[in-house]
Amino acid sequence: MQLTIDIDDELYAGIEAVAKQEHSSVNSVVKHALSRLPTLRKPVEPPVKAPHGYKLAASEGRHPFTTEDVLRIEEELYLNGKA
Repeated sequence: MQLTIDIDDELYAGIEAVAKQEHSSVNSVVKHALSRLPTLRKPVEPPVKAPHGYKLAASEGRHPFTTEDVLRIEEELYLNGKA
């Protein structure tokens, strides 16, 4: 889908600078920034339950791996140019 929006010149210059620094496009930077907004994220699906008889290993003393952990790692990879 295409959309035309008005962006302040100073903000646009900042977006262009980020795109240049990341060897990316303005479009890509804006999409990535918008995807990080919590209210625009897709709802998290409920966890899949293991079928009867399967056992799942759990690490004691560790916190559960959450969607926020995944998003943080994706952000780090994106900022480091590895995503």
